[in-house]
Amino acid sequence: MPKLAKQTAYYFNGRITALALITKGVRFPAAAGMWIRVADPTVLPRQVEEMLVDTLPGLKGRFITFATLRSESDVEQFESSRGPG
Repeated sequence: MPKLAKQTAYYFNGRITALALITKGVRFPAAAGMWIRVADPTVLPRQVEEMLVDTLPGLKGRFITFATLRSESDVEQFESSRGPG
């Protein structure tokens, strides 16, 4: 059974360098690595990205994929845009 977001929040996957605002009850995209909750949905995306770069210096200068996932359809589109794994 796929894991679902327990609350609406920003989640980060360092393995694929992706940040996603995922709505409560929507499943996490299938991807290598783990999705970790990093911020409340009230924070602006740019602030979340800045916080991540400050916290994880290895992200500085790297492209971070951003997505808003509100439904299964959004998750499927995200997965297909990333390719396998």
